[in-house]
Formats: sequence, structure tokens, C-alpha cells
Amino acid sequence: MVQKSLFILFIIAYLFPSLSVFEETNENTVSALLTAKVTTSEEQGTPISNARIIVVNPLGEIIATELTNSEGQVNIPVVVQRDPRFPMKNMGEVTVIAVADGYNEYINFSVPINEFNDNTGKVFIPLWNIDPARRNEPQFLNGSFHRFTVFEMLDYYAEKIGLKRQDIKVDIGKEPPWSSGFKVD
Repeated sequence: MVQKSLFILFIIAYLFPSLSVFEETNENTVSALLTAKVTTSEEQGTPISNARIIVVNPLGEIIATELTNSEGQVNIPVVVQRDPRFPMKNMGEVTVIAVADGYNEYINFSVPINEFNDNTGKVFIPLWNIDPARRNEPQFLNGSFHRFTVFEMLDYYAEKIGLKRQDIKVDIGKEPPWSSGFKVD
């Protein structure tokens, strides 16, 4: 029985490499384990569980989406194109989006993958609480974009994977931020 299960696993990994950590790489790609840690924005940030992490490669393709655990952390295997801007390094780059109920969204437009040749990537994400007395907009890092451009991009990816808007009870004067949950048809 165990041999049959292993055989099926290897067949799936061979036929559908994008579903597997065994995905084929070459000299133009970089593979790593991306660790995302999501906390509240306070100085002693509290971990946020069930925050949705969306990973987008430089070609604009969603390559992963996962929820954080009770420690506010998630480990995601990624394979990305090698970044030609850094010919001395075997590294790539991704965009990481984080959404969680009760918080505003966050986007880091430039998260290095395998920067130190250790097959890892790390991103720390502080989320702001929704506050009716403040402008509730996504926070973003490493991008000199107009905020409306960021809103459109965030909406595109959230809708693409089927996220719903948060069901908040206070009026914040605009559409609520995205939830980590999916729409139910």
C-alpha cells in the first residue's frame, strides 16, 4: 500500500510539476522556501492567524496563496525566474500581498528570493487595524506607485482568486478591505 501511494505521488509530481515542490528548475529559475510572518502594526506586533498571503511572480502570475498559522507564519515553496538585474546572484523576486479580517491590506512589491544563496526568502508584514477615524487603505512597500494604481492592482488579484470583502460593522467611507476568505456562490 505504501509503495502504491509513493508511486502515485511520483506520477503526480512528474505529470503536474507545478503542484509539487519537485518542480523542475534550470539555470534561469530560482527555487526557495518563502517565509511570511504577519503581525499587528504595534511595536510588539501580535501574530495574525488566518491572514491570506498571495505571491505574484514578476510576470504577474499568482504562484501561491496560503493562510498563516497560529503564529502568524506560513512557509511557501516558490520557483521564480532568475533576476537579470543581479547577474552576480542566483536570486529572484516576488510581490507579496497580505489580507486579513479586521485589518487593512499590505503589499510588498519587491521580496528577494534566494538573495543569500540559502534557498529562502523572508518577508515581515505589519497590518494596520481598520479604524473609522483613519483613511483605511492598503499599505505598500518598495513601489513608487500612485495609490489608485495600487488599489486597482490589489482588486485585480483579490478578484482573480475569488476573495470577498470584509463584513465590517463600522462605516469607513469606502468599500471595506479584502478578506482572507473566499466568496461563496
